[in-house]
Amino acid sequence: MNHARSFRRHLAIPAACLLAISSLVAAAIQDRSVTAAAAGCSLSKKLTPSCGILSGAFVAPRAGESQQTAFTRFERQVGAKQQIVHAYHRGTQLFPRPWELALASKGRTLFLNWKPEAGRTWAQVAAGKSDSYINKEAAYLKTHLHKKFFLTIHHEPENEVVAKKGSGYTATDYRRMYRHVVDRIRAAGVTNAVFVMNYMGAQNQMTKSWFTSLWPGADYVDWVAYDPYVTPELNGQRGGFPWLVNAHWGSEFKGAYNWFAKHYPKKPMMFAEWGVAEKPGSQTYKPSLFKSVPKLVGNYPKIKAMVYFDVPRESASRNVQVDTTKSSLSAYKTMMDGHVFSSAPG
Repeated sequence: MNHARSFRRHLAIPAACLLAISSLVAAAIQDRSVTAAAAGCSLSKKLTPSCGILSGAFVAPRAGESQQTAFTRFERQVGAKQQIVHAYHRGTQLFPRPWELALASKGRTLFLNWKPEAGRTWAQVAAGKSDSYINKEAAYLKTHLHKKFFLTIHHEPENEVVAKKGSGYTATDYRRMYRHVVDRIRAAGVTNAVFVMNYMGAQNQMTKSWFTSLWPGADYVDWVAYDPYVTPELNGQRGGFPWLVNAHWGSEFKGAYNWFAKHYPKKPMMFAEWGVAEKPGSQTYKPSLFKSVPKLVGNYPKIKAMVYFDVPRESASRNVQVDTTKSSLSAYKTMMDGHVFSSAPG
């Protein structure tokens, strides 16, 4: 405040002008796309950032919040506008919803997960049994969403594979379903969808003989994604960020990031969901992991987007919300200020 008064006294700038300047500075800090534009950051046709990593989140509403206000509340909490808005849809519900379109209209990129089965098996969808509403959704996308957006067809499929011929849920059934849905969307003239193959990334499924059969093919996948978490119950908390990226046991498997980078080296990689729980007996584990990201993420150059999963859990040991403690929230804000997250305008 003293600096502001001195500035006014020597330069004779009216108070109203100073207020306007202050507002512009605050807006520039909050909306980092301003910095990005100046730095020349941009997005490719497949939404790959020319510099840095895209940040985003799925945010569960709290009491009294809508989906939209929950997301903007999260942005205020972490002190930065997010490039990616993550949302989930099922069956015949047409999307994106109005709240998603409202956020997209203000410089954010939508990341839409869709499970299109609506009670049918993967094999039935692949055979065209759901084409009526798939075609309706494709027409809706073409009419309502004109910006580039990410689209996943049934995320984390490996957790639902029934490896028995005729089950309708084999890995091959999934691949055929994914390709069929993408073909229908493209046939409708939707040219702005960037397709994401979204795995769980868990060792127990990735080492199955059928795992590679899920892959729809390079022509159907623009990004590879997986969903790493570090919680006491899911995969232990043996290490920090490197453990989150490449959690594994024994010598058979070296971690999801290493596996995907080896098998699909030309595809950018995304954390479609990620989260960190507090570690029992340690008040510093979660904050330290967040703070380490800017220093360590460069060791994993395939990662081009990190989308947080800010959802409450009934158990404290599973809760990965960014504000489980004041220290964790402060550390997340520090991470966002670490100059590794791209500010390319969406």
